[in-house]
Parts: sequence; C-alpha cells; structure tokens
Amino acid sequence: MAQASEVLRNLQERLKRAVMDPRTLLQDRLRSSSSAPYSKKVFWDAVDRPHYAYGIYQSAYVAKHLGIDRISAIEFGVAGGNGLVAMEEVARAVTAETGVVVEVYGFDTGKGMPEPVDYRDLPYVWQPGDFPMDVDKLRARLRSATLVLGDVAETVVGFIEEHDPAPIGFVAFDLDYWSSTVAALQLFDNPIDRFMPRVFCYMDDVIGSDVEIHCEYVGELLAIKEFNESHTEVKLAPINALAQKRPVPAIWNDQIWVLHAFGHPHYNTYVPQPRAEVFDLTLRD
Repeated sequence: MAQASEVLRNLQERLKRAVMDPRTLLQDRLRSSSSAPYSKKVFWDAVDRPHYAYGIYQSAYVAKHLGIDRISAIEFGVAGGNGLVAMEEVARAVTAETGVVVEVYGFDTGKGMPEPVDYRDLPYVWQPGDFPMDVDKLRARLRSATLVLGDVAETVVGFIEEHDPAPIGFVAFDLDYWSSTVAALQLFDNPIDRFMPRVFCYMDDVIGSDVEIHCEYVGELLAIKEFNESHTEVKLAPINALAQKRPVPAIWNDQIWVLHAFGHPHYNTYVPQPRAEVFDLTLRD
C-alpha cells in the first residue's frame, strides 16, 4: 500500500509539473532513456547538476576537436560533497560519449567556512563554520576525485606543480566569500597552457535570495570585477544570452561565465559548430 501511494504521489507530481511546463515530460523521457546521447540530455537539462554537465561537456567537446584527450574539472567549495560526487558522475558520462578523460578535483578547508574578512564577504549571509565536511565519509563516497584540503589561498598556489592536472576546462566557484573567491582565482595566474583556451566557469554566488542581494561591490561579483581589472590577457565574462539558446531556460544559465585566454596557442583554432545537435529538438533515441 505504501509503495502504491508513493507511485501515485510521483505521478501526481509529474502531472503537476507537466501542466505548469509541458517540457518537463520531454525531460523525464530523456532522463530515463538508456540510449539517448548524453549531449542531448545536457541540452535539455535532463541530468542532475545541469550547470556542471553543460560546462564539462562543452569543454570536452572543444578538447576533442583540438586533439586533447584529457581535461580537468574543479570544484571550489565542496562542503558535504554532493556536488563533487555529481561532478564525478558527469565526468564519467562525458568521457563515455566524447572519449575525453575528465579528471576531477575538489578544494575545501574541510572545516567549514572561515572567519569573514570584512563586509565584502557578506557576513550577513554566511557565518564561520557553515558547510562543514565529514572528510572520511566523503572520501568513502568518492570514486576518482582528488580532495585538496586546506586554506584555498595556500593550496591553490602549489596545485599545478603538486598534482600536474590535465588542462583545466571547467571550474565551479562556490566559496561564497569575496576573499575566498579572490584566492581561488589565483588559479588562473598559472601558465596559460595549463588550461583550455576557454575555461567554462560556474559562479554560484552571483544570484541569490532577496537577503543576499549580490552586486559588483561585494562577494563573488566583486572578485570577478577585480580579477578582470587586474588582468589583460585573460578575462572572465558571462555567455551572452545563453538562456535564449536553451530549450529549457534556467537560473543557472546566468551563472555560467567563461575565462577567455586570448594568448592561448589554441584560442584561435577553429572548432566545428554543433549545429545539428543544437537545433534538433526531437526526442528520438
């Protein structure tokens, strides 16, 4: 009886979603398909953590056409680890479809958030100790990702030399604080050949609740602004009108930025446009 009630509730929820937006039925069909291309699932947001899937897939797509067989994906701000576990799953799916191996790394203090520096860290939103990590429990859940624990201002400096990652193609910034994001952005001060020519970035804390009220004078947006002002050969910029190109526009579309490495040896290398993939809205397997 309990199982039947659960099935009924699930059906009711799907019907409610379908009435509000019929595209959810298409997403559900794709999500449950065992033969639909992963690229189509990404295009329709028929995956968990679609912002991770989009960035990692797009980076692997470019890598494949540039003859690069391995890339790296990084999460700054692991907390409990659900995002890093999801990133591993995305990495496996992207590798299976593109043949490009995706290495996964996660940065965190392992102890929750540190003390804020000043008003720029938005202490009215976050408190020291928020988002703690059970390190042993998380390690038991991970299958391939590498945890980089400690103060990001220290761990990011020697990361390239210590871990020798494949060219970095995707970075998720979820450190909340301005000061921590500034520290994490030091990653991009490494030699440009350690990155893909365009690095997809998910900036978690540029949109928030009516309490957070993000702006370019505090938090992550300030860190981005300062980074761009202090760098000439690399720039962070959002993808213009990304939501208009998606069959299911979502909030995360406004949280995707790209590090443009203008001096990268492959920045001007032609990459074929996936026209058929972008404009094919059918759901044939």
